[in-house]
Amino acid sequence: MSDSRQPAGEPVRQGEGADGFPHGSKYPLFVGGGLFFIGLGLAWSWLFLIIGIPVELYGLWGWTREYTIEEFERGVVPEQKRQLLGVETGLLGMYMLIVSEILIFAGFFVAWFYLDATRGPFPPDGYPGLTVWLGATMTGLLLLGSLTARYGRIAVVEEGDRSKLVLGYAMTVGIGVLFLAVLAFEWSNLLAEGLRWTTGPYGATYYALAGLHAGHLIAGLVLFGIVIYRARVRDHFSANRNLMVRTAEAYWHFLTAISIAIFIFIYFGTT
Repeated sequence: MSDSRQPAGEPVRQGEGADGFPHGSKYPLFVGGGLFFIGLGLAWSWLFLIIGIPVELYGLWGWTREYTIEEFERGVVPEQKRQLLGVETGLLGMYMLIVSEILIFAGFFVAWFYLDATRGPFPPDGYPGLTVWLGATMTGLLLLGSLTARYGRIAVVEEGDRSKLVLGYAMTVGIGVLFLAVLAFEWSNLLAEGLRWTTGPYGATYYALAGLHAGHLIAGLVLFGIVIYRARVRDHFSANRNLMVRTAEAYWHFLTAISIAIFIFIYFGTT
């Protein structure tokens, strides 16, 4: 397998024509089919989840491997040459994803502001408030993670140094795990003191917002893990080919921005 790899930065062997885009893939069909059965399972019967979840995971795994590893090592046209409006299509796709996710989070913030305006400030009488220093700690951790992610990105983009990339992104993953541990500690205290997701609209909105952010963070950890694997094990990325490094960093900065908003409007704003 190692003999078939193409080192980062070598001229591509495929896709040098006018189009330069990779071949079609079968995996989007599995991703779409998996989502269809998962939807049926959530709306109708859990039995459909038995089909939908494995199909979805297979599609995501195959599509990710095909795009991030196989195409890279076969010498398919570099990501930087696939552009739309002067921006790499992969990076543009990440920006579009971030914008759509911001709209989702904005809906939860609007719901929180509505509750504050119609039901009075959080927390409701008889229930615990949020711990500001824990919120500040979590936000500080993600800010630190943004710095380590930037360190890793600059190392490979400007210096072609994969070892520093792995170090910076591994530190970011460790910081993300620590964030989740602090959040779990916060939740355990709130649950012990009686604030649950079933405790009226405030409880439901807080846990939905914080849980949505935590879920996105876990997805970010997976994304960073893929980058680390590719750089450490497959010898991917260089000053010429580093699209996934930059998209992962952009996603982490988005997570940091959401954490700052949660701290300002949810933690600090309710004290």
